[in-house]
Amino acid sequence: MSSKSLLSFVIYGFLLLSPCNSLKDNADEGTRAYFHTLKISSLPSTEVCKESSKALNEGSSSLKLVHRFGPCNPHRTSTAPASSFNEILRRDKLRVDSIIQARRSMNLTSSVEHMKSSVPFYGLSKITASDYIVNVGIGTPKKEMPLIFDTGSGLIWTQCKPCKACYPKVPVFDPTKSASFKGLPCSSKLCQSIRQGCSSPKCTYLTAYVDNSSSTGTLATETISFSHLKYDFKNILIGCSDQVSGESLGESGIMGLNRSPISLASQTANIYDKLFSYCIPSTPGSTGHLTFGGKVPNDVRFSPVSKTAPSSDYDIKMTGISVGGRKLLIDASAFKIASTIDSGAVLTRLPPKAYSALRSVFREMMKGYPLLDQDDFLDTCYDFSNYSTVAIPSISVFFEGGVEMDIDVSGIMWQVPGSKVYCLAFAELDDEVSIFGNFQQKTYTVVFDGAKERIGFAPGGCD
Repeated sequence: MSSKSLLSFVIYGFLLLSPCNSLKDNADEGTRAYFHTLKISSLPSTEVCKESSKALNEGSSSLKLVHRFGPCNPHRTSTAPASSFNEILRRDKLRVDSIIQARRSMNLTSSVEHMKSSVPFYGLSKITASDYIVNVGIGTPKKEMPLIFDTGSGLIWTQCKPCKACYPKVPVFDPTKSASFKGLPCSSKLCQSIRQGCSSPKCTYLTAYVDNSSSTGTLATETISFSHLKYDFKNILIGCSDQVSGESLGESGIMGLNRSPISLASQTANIYDKLFSYCIPSTPGSTGHLTFGGKVPNDVRFSPVSKTAPSSDYDIKMTGISVGGRKLLIDASAFKIASTIDSGAVLTRLPPKAYSALRSVFREMMKGYPLLDQDDFLDTCYDFSNYSTVAIPSISVFFEGGVEMDIDVSGIMWQVPGSKVYCLAFAELDDEVSIFGNFQQKTYTVVFDGAKERIGFAPGGCD
């Protein structure tokens, strides 16, 4: 498929499919079917917000998770990015590049050095295809700020007044109106421990990303609150940015959730014991959740965090893949590199041997449908123009510990909007890391248990 034919691909085209009959476990027959039947002509409305019908975990503290371009985001400034398909892929590639760059630059023997390298470079926040937002109260009295949640970043930051350069049309925090705002002195142990710069007498920071966006400002402690909770989180380290560059389409900053000491997960460890989970919805018009603490559901299956994972990253070992119920014959050496579970990257990037096997069997099972000319990147695309329904094979990914994740139908193929062209939503990555992207995580509850150093998955976490 030519790049020209895909220039109209925008963020709302990420598989806005409605399952006519998603075939998984059949209790009546005692067998399992391995194909999803999809009604091609049915597309959900993109202008109506659909609240998730799923109940949240008992005893948890939850925030509503929304796509920044979707109708559920009250702060959205645009219904879709003015970006071509190639631009979306370019930004996703930059996210991948930022992960690789951070790993190459870090010193694995020092968590402080890793934190120093990961804060400026890890967590590419301006990837238009991958941003999900939570609204968080900051300050006393609280002001609601829309923040991108990111498991690949550590620092929590938001834009602040007075602004030298700030995002337009989205909220700006005014620290002079907050009774709980305390600027971090340059002489403080915390400022020195994270080795940030100083603009006397303030402790300053610079967060720069490989897409040339950045956030510059001062570090402070502040009160963070969730709208439905009776208590607040006091003295949380945040970045107060008076100068940002890049593009915002509905967010004022970032909520970092990696394993570094400055992430919100680590700073609230005394309350939640580093336990949080999220569910990414199936479409931009639906809501998911970001949940802290609570009771872990019985159906969650856990895989241990890799012993070789960088100190702030979430890596687990992938052990296999099945397509249409067929376990792929992939040499174990293909999975010697652990996979990072990332909320910010879109596509799942697989080692070459694994991707080649996946593509080959997927094409074999889809041979009844017209395969389009190969694109440079997404090389398995089909034209479903002459079909009202199609059957696509299921895809399951296996992780260490006997965990099988049967990817939801919404996470298998992308749709090109304005057409009936759909592409396999996986890609190849020949480098020192593989990535399990957010597109394949949709509708699953993904649990991060920092205290026990494990990551779990359970289906049906949101719609």
